[in-house]
Amino acid sequence: MKLQTIDIPDSINRLPYSEGAEHLIDTANDAIEAFMLADKTVIENFVTCDFHLLDQAITWIEQNHLLAGHRFCEFGAGFGVGAMLAALRGMESIGIEIESRLVEQANQVADGLGNAADFYCGSFVPRGVEGLTEIAAEVENVSTEEDDICELIGRELNEFDLFFAFPWPGEHGFFEAVFDACAANGALLLTYRGREGMNLVMKA
Repeated sequence: MKLQTIDIPDSINRLPYSEGAEHLIDTANDAIEAFMLADKTVIENFVTCDFHLLDQAITWIEQNHLLAGHRFCEFGAGFGVGAMLAALRGMESIGIEIESRLVEQANQVADGLGNAADFYCGSFVPRGVEGLTEIAAEVENVSTEEDDICELIGRELNEFDLFFAFPWPGEHGFFEAVFDACAANGALLLTYRGREGMNLVMKA
């Protein structure tokens, strides 16, 4: 694995939000709250991240000219706020989510906002990569049994330039392994790590 860590300064929290980001985040948070109140079935591993900090991190990445291109992919998208924030900036943006109910909700929010992000129901774990199935088996709520998501998307994962994920503690290595297996050289993986903030690596 040849992943280069890129330090994101704590000062990103002073960057202005991108145009439309606050309205998007407020709308999504309202939809998330309504969904949680209405749906009594607990969805494991569904926890929201700091969307404002995510928006600022993407701004910092753009300002520092780190992007090789303008395609964005969110792993385990949930309500797809990350993908929608990227789409606000004109990026070709998708989210991949295993829970069909969350995909439906993400599409509803995006449609209501006129946001161009697309969402797909399935597993983001690429097929036929040695060792990944074994690693995935050790991570909760990650499936490798679904159909190849790339057929639905119409693109291979190595065509995307910036990936985002919110791993649970102890799962960062799994997401980095998936990224290393599927991404092109020069691609970026941004992850939210709770109190530790944002983490960024580039595939070298």
